Amino acid sequence: MSQERALILLTRPRMQSERFAQMCREELGAGPQIIISPLLKIEILPIEQDVSKYQALIFTSENGVRAYVKSQGQAGLPAYCVGGRTAKAATDAGLKAYSADGSADELVALVQGAGLNGPILHIRGEYTRGNIAQRIDAQVDEAVAYRQAPVDLTHEAQSVLQGGRAVILPLFSPRTAQLFFKLVTNSNVQLQVVAISEAVKEAILGSNSPENMIITVADTPDAVAMLRAINGCIVT
Repeated sequence: MSQERALILLTRPRMQSERFAQMCREELGAGPQIIISPLLKIEILPIEQDVSKYQALIFTSENGVRAYVKSQGQAGLPAYCVGGRTAKAATDAGLKAYSADGSADELVALVQGAGLNGPILHIRGEYTRGNIAQRIDAQVDEAVAYRQAPVDLTHEAQSVLQGGRAVILPLFSPRTAQLFFKLVTNSNVQLQVVAISEAVKEAILGSNSPENMIITVADTPDAVAMLRAINGCIVT
């Protein structure tokens, strides 16, 4: 695919898609066309627990940090975060952030290595993976602090999926993959899917995905590796 013909469809929630689109422009230049069509809308929920009784916090996304701030959580607590973006949000919120720089497995190892007895509060979304609270040898409570509500594809996204150009489709979570292929059971274009992890690839293969599809898995589960994989699709 030549750069002039590249078309990238982003389906993350609006804030994350716009941020990743900017990264694409900075890394890939102005050639690729980028279309944003979020499949999830983040709805922040109140945190019911008394956060003051917890020794530390766990965050698996920056949306959890947003919910913590909105619920006027106290500053200064240790916050164990799945990655750098979430850790930055926690630091900006006045928390003492530690980043696992990886997946749920690395996050569990990070918390275990801290030697905490608890209680710890995992502030998470309605849908989560990894069974983090159950895998930590300490008291870990969970607070569902945001909802990921499904959203239909935009008319523009539906149109390009029935057009003649190949579409590069970065997918960042198993749930987004499942939602996409629930909505798109057939397409007139070749999809070049870039999955952030093997778990996302498994979700794709377990869905009603079309046959005219190529799947690439990023080397590591982060935005930089996703950009490298997308660039590989463009120059191939």
